[in-house]
Amino acid sequence: MQAVIIAGGLGTRLRPLTFNRPKALVPLLNRPQILHILERLPKAVDEVFVAVNYMYDRVREFFQETKVGRSVEVVDEATPLGTGGAVKNLASRIDGTFAVYNGDVIDSLDFTKFLAFHRKRGALATIALYEVPDPSAFGVVAMDGSRITRFVEKPAAGEAPSRLINAGRYIFEPEVLDGIEAGREVSMEREVFPALATKGLHGFPFEGYWSDAGTLDGYLAATRILLANGGAVVDPHAKVSRARLDGAVLVPEGCEVSGRVGPDVVLGPGCRVDEATVSSSVLLEGASVEAGAVVRGSIIGEDSSVGPGAAVEDSIVGDGVRVRKARRVVQERMA
Repeated sequence: MQAVIIAGGLGTRLRPLTFNRPKALVPLLNRPQILHILERLPKAVDEVFVAVNYMYDRVREFFQETKVGRSVEVVDEATPLGTGGAVKNLASRIDGTFAVYNGDVIDSLDFTKFLAFHRKRGALATIALYEVPDPSAFGVVAMDGSRITRFVEKPAAGEAPSRLINAGRYIFEPEVLDGIEAGREVSMEREVFPALATKGLHGFPFEGYWSDAGTLDGYLAATRILLANGGAVVDPHAKVSRARLDGAVLVPEGCEVSGRVGPDVVLGPGCRVDEATVSSSVLLEGASVEAGAVVRGSIIGEDSSVGPGAAVEDSIVGDGVRVRKARRVVQERMA
């Protein structure tokens, strides 16, 4: 079976991290995000196309060097044509029922059950659905049984037809491609799904976990989820004897940690925390937090440092940045 992973976006919501890397390769628990997606696909999905525009060469080189146990072809989307256009570009390569996955989602979707649901109902297209408290930032569906009767992208507050949102996972029959116009930008969410709602569009609600990892809040939520589901590990060779580790943390070999770290913290290789406080945050490879500093709800980029007594909260600090002594950074993007 074939699958298409849509990974061509600029990753603007994670800037400045994505100035230096494509969104698909942003580390999540110290591994490129796209690997978390591929590993949840069953072996029956033996051919994967990764549609990329921004930093195509970087993604292609990654898969040339990384074996993932199945065929992966990185497809250059020379001109961005939206989520629908990215799939339409591959029409000549599709030879049967196929899956489409957004590249910035982490979830617990059982693909085998998803596919069985699609086939049992003889659906033209099936969307995985997840219930959230506030659906206003997502595509939301109205349903009649398993049929989706209406698809509303980012409804105004109080106007959502349900709390079931588009989870960014689809199974399509090839005929879906016939309804996507070639050569122009097409939105799956705003054009394709509303049209399919009259032709055989079904919804598959699932429980467990789901997060859009393409924003700071979503990325940190995905980190919490993965730490809680087996990702929390302290390497026995990491230097943590002077640290207080609270809750779920990931500390690899080569890290030196003192002070208070956790809960929900991931340290990249070679990170150093020196009598500081780090919580609900991610430090990428080689980052450091110096004495008396505080980092909360933030991402600190590769080889960056947070100086003594500084505070970084709800922010993204890019690669190679120095946060000066005693500086306070709140809800900022530092490059």
